[in-house]
Amino acid sequence: MDSIIYELRANDVKEEDIELIISKVKNRVSEENLDLELVKLGYDKIFTIDYDDFDDNDDYDDSDFLNSKQRYQEFDE
Repeated sequence: MDSIIYELRANDVKEEDIELIISKVKNRVSEENLDLELVKLGYDKIFTIDYDDFDDNDDYDDSDFLNSKQRYQEFDE
């Protein structure tokens, strides 16, 4: 439980909210339950990642990798 409290404090969760969260999840501690209580209190999730929230169209362009691979093959020949 100490590591959970540490993470909550490290993420600037108020002490009174930490006590409330711990009391609510005391008998059913899980990452999902902790984050559920955090969200209810207006905080961002800390313990789980919702990959559906990420944008699939990030700035990484696969063609950059493919083009650089061809350039390096020229040096190998």
